[in-house]
Amino acid sequence: MNVAVALTLGLLFGAGVMLTLRRDLVRMAAGSMMLTNVAILFTLATGFGHRGEPLLSEADAQPMTDPLAQALGLTAIVIGFATSALLLALVYRMHEQHGSIDLQDLVRAELDEERAMSQEPEPPEDA
Repeated sequence: MNVAVALTLGLLFGAGVMLTLRRDLVRMAAGSMMLTNVAILFTLATGFGHRGEPLLSEADAQPMTDPLAQALGLTAIVIGFATSALLLALVYRMHEQHGSIDLQDLVRAELDEERAMSQEPEPPEDA
């Protein structure tokens, strides 16, 4: 693999990790999508070492490109798209339900809800 490709993939991976560690749910989702795409690029970069044809007959002795990396890349793209759609739907639902996409606000809302549930008086029992 080329050094420039390796450095580019490393920088993109680092940016994806930094976005994933943010408090904002949209940035976390973007970081997850970026990590998925970097993994796909890495898989595809490993399969194109010689820039040859994907399939050759036995008579040709030229180097060939591994078609398995392309198949894995296409599969990862489909799975990544479905995962990203689900993740963004969850972020939208959290915003609709809590009115915020900040993790600190969501934790506070959950703690307030737990406190309110624990302080409710027990219903009277009928004798």
